Amino acid sequence: MAAPVRDRDGEVVAAVNIAVHAGRTSVESVRRDLLPHLLATVARIDADLRITGPARAAAPGTGTRR
Repeated sequence: MAAPVRDRDGEVVAAVNIAVHAGRTSVESVRRDLLPHLLATVARIDADLRITGPARAAAPGTGTRR
């Protein structure tokens, strides 16, 4: 199960996912027990991205930001 992470413009920039063993849990229990936590986590990340500036790519070959 995954949820999109959006930037301040509403563009999807990443995703957060969870994985469980299919034989040990049901879809219903994942929705009930894990989905609320996943969505809350994504909401916090989205909020952080709304208040930070846009990410900048690293300068080619340097591993540092421009």
